[in-house]
Amino acid sequence: MEMEEIKRLFDERYSRWNVYYDQFGIATWISMNDGNDFFEIQIVPHVGVGVTDRRNLEEIDFSGHDVAFQSLSEAFDYIDQKVASNASKM
Repeated sequence: MEMEEIKRLFDERYSRWNVYYDQFGIATWISMNDGNDFFEIQIVPHVGVGVTDRRNLEEIDFSGHDVAFQSLSEAFDYIDQKVASNASKM
């Protein structure tokens, strides 16, 4: 998946979020947040998509639970579920 396609998909689904993109070798890294929920996403062609749910802390935070998916749409569904779950806890 090309960077422009990745940006288009994120812009369509998370248009109000802060989204940052980086390319390292074949991997695309996306950091995104809505001010309450923070995610790190890694997309590797022909391998899959990794998602880390993290907290917004000043110090280094390794408390997130890493999960892997076969597709970006599965990762989006996971992120949406986590955001909905976090919202219901507030």
